[in-house]
Amino acid sequence: MKHSERKYRVKDFKAIKQKLTDVHAQKIKQAVTTHYYAQLIGNDVIKLVHYEDRDEIHKLKEANGAFTLTDRIPVVNAESGLKWLKQRGHTETSKIIMAYEEYSYKGGIVGLYVINDDLYSVILDYPPRQFVLIEKQFNLDKAEVIDMPYNKYIQNNPIS
Repeated sequence: MKHSERKYRVKDFKAIKQKLTDVHAQKIKQAVTTHYYAQLIGNDVIKLVHYEDRDEIHKLKEANGAFTLTDRIPVVNAESGLKWLKQRGHTETSKIIMAYEEYSYKGGIVGLYVINDDLYSVILDYPPRQFVLIEKQFNLDKAEVIDMPYNKYIQNNPIS
């Protein structure tokens, strides 16, 4: 089954890092990326993602608070990615910086993301039917689900 992402707001990563250690989850990635979100109506996402070694356009569909990657389009560099967005009518973007660590666990990924230096978020990347189980294992079942793109969430919930 295809994976989707569900995002949760947390106050810090202390407890979840301890749980990741306890279950012997393996860190698979650590990075800082820049995301340029196109301004869209609704919660679907089109964004340029600038990695250290590549640039891609990502398209995601939102359903029931989970986001599924539907298309990944490589572009030459960030400038060409912004041009790609503009050529398709996306003239306004929101810039989001994500510093993150990702851990492999039970066939999916538990990601610890710091958004714009202020917002602590856990992203679970699993088949949707596994969300409830993984949420409970990492005590996320009472955490706030972020059911909209980060650019809209930050706009509606300023971090202080």
